Amino acid sequence: MFHSDDRRPPGIRTPDRETAEEFGEPVAVLRDAPAGWLTLLGRQSSDGFLHCLDVGYHRGTDLMATVQTSRPLPESHRVRPFSTPESELWVFLANSGRISHGTFPEDLGPVRHEVVLRLDGLATRVAGYRSHGCTSASLPCGAGHLVVTAPDAHWEAVADLVLRRAGDFQGRPRP
Repeated sequence: MFHSDDRRPPGIRTPDRETAEEFGEPVAVLRDAPAGWLTLLGRQSSDGFLHCLDVGYHRGTDLMATVQTSRPLPESHRVRPFSTPESELWVFLANSGRISHGTFPEDLGPVRHEVVLRLDGLATRVAGYRSHGCTSASLPCGAGHLVVTAPDAHWEAVADLVLRRAGDFQGRPRP
């Protein structure tokens, strides 16, 4: 991930418009991030194909939430990375310091429960997975899907998402 300390006008605080343009699909973000939360944009590629963008929300050095937007890989790719709410929950718990990196998913014992995710105003009930006071849930999005993960205390704020185009991100537009 990349972080810059320069001052920018309010909006999605990332210099990664180029990354969002390369992704070529709308990216899910929080409709209204709580005051003081900053964003970092992460990317996942396979054989040079950008298939996943992670918008991490931070308050200071604390990871508060992640919203991952993915798209399918081309058929020619043999390796098929695919994140699930359970795998993203484990990653979030480890990256936020709620569990040690040596803990294995089967040690987490996630509990399945129903949650509501809103995407562009449309509410959908989906399966959520809870462990260590955090929840993760997935929703189909275009040809791919998105996964939201956050502490239960912030679930209401992170369960309300909108899709943003590359032009909404900070950075230089491609010529």
